[in-house]
This record gives sequence, structure tokens and C-alpha cells, in this order.
Amino acid sequence: MIDQAAKKLTAVQLQAQFNLDEDAALIIHTASGGWESFAGVAVSAAQTTGRSLDELLGSAGLADFVVSQTDDFSLPLSTSDQHALEVLSLLDGFDEGVARVAFEVSAEAWTDPAWADVPTVLLRLQMSGAVTAGSEETHWFVPLLIAAWARKSLIEEAMEGISATVEKSLAEAFTAQLELASSPDSLLVDNAVVLARRVRAWELLDRIFLACGYPLFYRHHRSSVAAFAQLPATALRAVPELREVTAVATMVQEALLDAGSEVPSSQLVREHVARLTAPGALLGDLEAEGNSVGQFAARVLLGDAGAPSHFHAVMGEMARLGAAGAHHAAAEAGAAWVAGGAARRPRRIVRLHASIHSVLACAPGRALALLRSIEDEVKEDSVVGDFLSPAVTAWTALASYLAGDHERADTEIVEFARLDAPPYVQEQTFRPAALIVEAYRSLDKLDLGAAEETVRRMRDYAEMGDLWFHMPIIERMLSQLVARSRSTLLRSEESIDMHAHGVCATGGASEMLMASRIGMLISLGQLHRAEILLEKLPGILGVSQVLFARSELVAGRNEAAIRIAEAQYYENHVDTRNRAELTGIKAAALLRIGDREAAHLSFVELLELSALVGTVMPIVQVPLDVRQELMRMSAEEPIWQKITEVLAPLAHSVSRRSFDSESLAVCMDKLSSLGEAVVGLVDFPMLGRREMTLLEKLDRGSSVAEIAHDLLLVQGTVKNNLSSLYRKLGVSGREAAVTRARVLGYLGDIGV
Repeated sequence: MIDQAAKKLTAVQLQAQFNLDEDAALIIHTASGGWESFAGVAVSAAQTTGRSLDELLGSAGLADFVVSQTDDFSLPLSTSDQHALEVLSLLDGFDEGVARVAFEVSAEAWTDPAWADVPTVLLRLQMSGAVTAGSEETHWFVPLLIAAWARKSLIEEAMEGISATVEKSLAEAFTAQLELASSPDSLLVDNAVVLARRVRAWELLDRIFLACGYPLFYRHHRSSVAAFAQLPATALRAVPELREVTAVATMVQEALLDAGSEVPSSQLVREHVARLTAPGALLGDLEAEGNSVGQFAARVLLGDAGAPSHFHAVMGEMARLGAAGAHHAAAEAGAAWVAGGAARRPRRIVRLHASIHSVLACAPGRALALLRSIEDEVKEDSVVGDFLSPAVTAWTALASYLAGDHERADTEIVEFARLDAPPYVQEQTFRPAALIVEAYRSLDKLDLGAAEETVRRMRDYAEMGDLWFHMPIIERMLSQLVARSRSTLLRSEESIDMHAHGVCATGGASEMLMASRIGMLISLGQLHRAEILLEKLPGILGVSQVLFARSELVAGRNEAAIRIAEAQYYENHVDTRNRAELTGIKAAALLRIGDREAAHLSFVELLELSALVGTVMPIVQVPLDVRQELMRMSAEEPIWQKITEVLAPLAHSVSRRSFDSESLAVCMDKLSSLGEAVVGLVDFPMLGRREMTLLEKLDRGSSVAEIAHDLLLVQGTVKNNLSSLYRKLGVSGREAAVTRARVLGYLGDIGV
């Protein structure tokens, strides 16, 4: 029987009974289910404590306090239904599915509860006034004060510790379900985080965050921000990986409180989380905060580390190996862990980072295989603002480009541009990769304005991470295209060297930087330096062979350039892009030795290869004078239509169509004018060891007598040797000899 003092009233009746305004009456009615005794004790508690009804009825803890002030309430429930209500009172809302899980997990605490027919149990509880069913769009819930009364009953039961046991079991069950769900709903997340925090199951909070990531905060901000904010020191000692998460949650919670209810919370949370998880942003924000919240979050971030979870351990190991330059080992460590099985999101994150390390290990094919294994599921479960989907897209674009699949890279760039709108969390995971592939493809299509803008964005971006080495490579390529004088090209190289100075590069990055530097030295006519560095370039065989052939061409050794191009053309280490560059070098060398027909055929082959891989860079890397002549010789070839399609930005600046005579003329003019500062031919003398020694002496300002003394020669012999050296260099005196030697790269420091 219901206690005689217990009566159900409508919101209007409660308003009249307790002299409330309309809003207060609705708050009390929702929290009490309309039960007069609960409404009365809530009003009394508000008057006694001076707290508002919003505050008193805004948390389970304060609701427990309110209900503890009264004992004059009961409901006409069977023992089984009473236990069912006690279980449901632990939940933060439920539907039939959640209730079924809760009953199944809790059944062991009682003997044979009659909970098999969940809809009937819920209907009985609803008819008894114990639970409230929302509209079709909302879930069921136990009114806050009734839930507090039911929890009080559960705690007072004879079975010691039953409440904590049931809550912990429920938290574990909901966490496990959340890890398995491809897109967990709010009820599942809300119950998991609320229960995990309530029972102080810190390892479950870590598992929940791993399963959902930062989207947890802006998809389920009502429960998750509060659950992760201001975690106690015991939690952070037990699970150190929660340090950053609780620091972010604490700052976001403060921002929500400051903003009030006028700003949409999910949007505000996403903006704050994106800002706080940007490169190097969090500690800077905390230092600027200067209040107790900022101080708390700063202490959290700077705390001592503890024993990591399996996920955090493999991520830490991958980071350690990557920092040591062992990117291949890092990729294999990640792939091996994934193979062992894991929850959805951690598996995807580890596989993404394994693919990143594969790219850095110069294994783009391996990276693409790893990315393909998660691409579809990441896109299917994509959440606005999460980093996983754009990260997979950006790294697929970069891996495709480095593997020579420029068409796939373009497709991914278009997809990335479609995604790149909302504020993203952990943007540093994907932004550098996207910027780099955009810059390379802009250069490939001679969209130089876009390339320059992307380079500026890369320079301005706070953290390019392990991909920083692409920046000087891209800048060198750009400067070789646009520089109008040799001095401008030289100043550009000096600026690029300063930009990259002091940054350590290892493995494939070091080799790519060295190859880039060699290419610039050849462009400047510094062939001696280029050849010395080429001897030290062990890897990237295709690129090194192209550089050897280009050096021979610029030195005027045309037959040697042709031999290298023909010998290397079919080698496995030469990809299609390298093959195109070798073909262009061969065409130029053939024209210079007077074989115009063979030169024309090779140039047409170069055009076909360039169209095939979607880049005109191998064309503009042909020395300008012979490029212009070869273009005149092949002007009527139909392959130019495909070349113009590659140069879509240029063609579309004239015509909306991909190909017509006007757009072709614009593209031909562009191709025949770029790279005018690049040295195409150098009268390159071969100097012996004695001649190099003489040059070094001249550079130090030594006199003939001093040189003779140092080399144990008579002065006449020194004068004869100097005259021979001057003839080789094509000069008439020592100052001109030093200048000429410096231009050719025989004097000066050699660096990467």
C-alpha cells in the first residue's frame, strides 16, 4: 500500500500547494514524479540550505541528501519489482535494451528475480509511479528523487555492499558494450561514464575514452565532461593516461559554466576541445588561465607517469622508436599489436599510427595496406570534429602520392577538402600530411599561387612533426621554377638552409633532403659539390640515378647522360616519375649531339609519361633552351591535350573547358618560360688533386712563394701549374680563378 502521506499531484497542483512559480513547479514535478512528500522535502531543503531548486535537483548526490530527510514514503511494489527499481535507479536514463542489460548483469545479486519480461516490468513500474516514460524521441527514466529513495533502499538492504557491487558490474558491462558498438548511443555512454565515475572505476573511464575519443565530450557533453573533469589524484596515479583528458575536461567545464546556456553546448565544447588539443596549446592555455581551475589542470598535466595500459604502451613504444628514427620497427610494433585484437577505436588509432610510421619509413605501399584495412569503417563511423576520418584521408593522399599514384592522391585531396570544415581535435595528426601533398600536387600542376600559399601555411603551422623535412624540398622545387636570376636562386637556397638548420633528419628523410640539396646544386651549376654528395647518397636509387644523369647533362657530357638514362630505364628501383625524368634528360642530350629525330621521339615519350602520372615537373626540369626547342618540334603532337588536362588550373584560367587552342597556348607559354634561372649547361673542367690543392691555396691568399714552400716545389713549377689551372677554368688570374671555382662548386662548404 502507498503511505497515506504519499499523493501524486500535477505540476499545476504542486505550484498551488507550495506557492511556486511555474518553472520551479515543473522542476519539482520532473524530479519527484509528482509525489507530494518528495516535493515538500525538496522545497523545505531549498529554504533551509539557501540553495536553488536547480542546484539541489541537478545532481544525484544532492538528491540523495534531500531524500535522506524523509522516511514517510513507500510504493506498492513486489519484492522483484522493488529490486528492479533499485537497479534502474542506478542508471542515467534507459530504454528496454539498456534495462535488459542492467537486469541481466544484476540478477546474480538476488534469488530468481522475475525480470525476464522487461516490457512488462517497466509497465508495472510506470503504473506504480516509479518510472516515467518520455516521448518517442526520449528515453525512460526514474525521477531523480524517486531514484534517490530507491538507492537508499538498496543501501539499507541486509546484503552488505550490494549497491557498490551492482554499480561496478553495470559500469563494466556498459563499458564493454560501448567498446563493441560501432556508434554507441547516448544512453550507453551516459550510463557508462556516470557509473564509472560514481564507483571510482578509473580504468573504465580510460577504456571509455579510448573507445570514443574526444568526440565523447561534444557528443555526450551532459554526462562526459562532468565525469572526466577534476579527477582526483588517486585516479591519475592509477591511470596516468587520464591526465590530459581530465585537464581538457576541466577547462571545458569551466568554459561551459562561463558561457551559460545561450551558446549551443556541443558546438562550444567542440571549439574548446579543438583549441585545447592543438599543438602545444594546452599548457599555454593553463598558464594564461591563472585561476584555480587552470592550476589544477596544469598540476594534472605535469604529474608523474605510472604504468600504462596495453594501448598506451604500444603507442608509447611506437613514439619511442619513431623518435629514434626506427620508423619501420615502429610500424611493425603497431601492426603486431593490432593483429592481437582490440576494441574498435584503439585498433584504428594504432593502425593509423602504424601507417604513418610506414610512410616515414619510405614504405608507402605498406602504409596504404594498413589504411585500407580501416578506411571504410572509419568513414562509416565518422563524427563531425573527430580527427580519425580526415587523418585517414590525408595520410592516404600522401602515401598514394609517394607511391606514385597521383590520381588517387588527387581523389583523396578532394575528399579531404570536403571534410575540412569544422574545428577538429588533434588536428596535428593530419594537417601536416594534407599540406604537404597539396603543395606537391600544386607544383605538379604548376598551380604556383596555390603552392606558395601552402608553403606559407606550412611555415605558419605550429607543429609539422616528422614531416618537416618536406618543407625545404618543396621550397627548393618552387624556387627553381620561379627564380628569375641565378643570384635569386642562390639567395633562396641560403634561406632554405637557414630554415632547416639544426633540425635532425634520419633515414629516408635525410636521403630525401640530401637529394633535394644535390638537385639545387646542379641547378646552380655547382657540379663538383653535387658529385661529392651523390657519392654519399646510398638509398633512393631511382632518384640518385636521375641526379647522376642530370649532372652529366649539365656538365655537357651528353653521351654519358644518354647511357645512364638508357641503362636505368627498366630497373626496378626506377618508378614512372623517375623514368619520365630520365627520358627528358635523354631527349635534351640527344638534341645537343644533333640527333633531332631521336630527341623528338624521346620528348614525346616524356610527354606521355608525364600525362600518365599527372605531373609536368619532368618537362620543366629539362634545361630551358632545349625544352623550348623540343616543344616547338612537338607542338602538333596530340598528347598536348592530355598535358593541358594535367594543367587544369592554368587551362581553366582561360577557358572553362579542359582543352582548346587558347588554353593550350597558355600552358605552352608557361612550360616554355619556367626555370629560367636554372643553369642548363656548364663548361665543367675536371680538376686533379694537385689543381684542387692550388685552388685551396689561392682561396687562402697564399703567394707563389708560399705555395712553392708548402708543396716543396720551385716557384717556376708553381707558376706553370697555375697557368694550366687558369686555362682549364677559362680565366686569366687568381681572383677570377677563385670566383670561377666557387661558382662550379670546387670551393666552399658542403652541407645537406
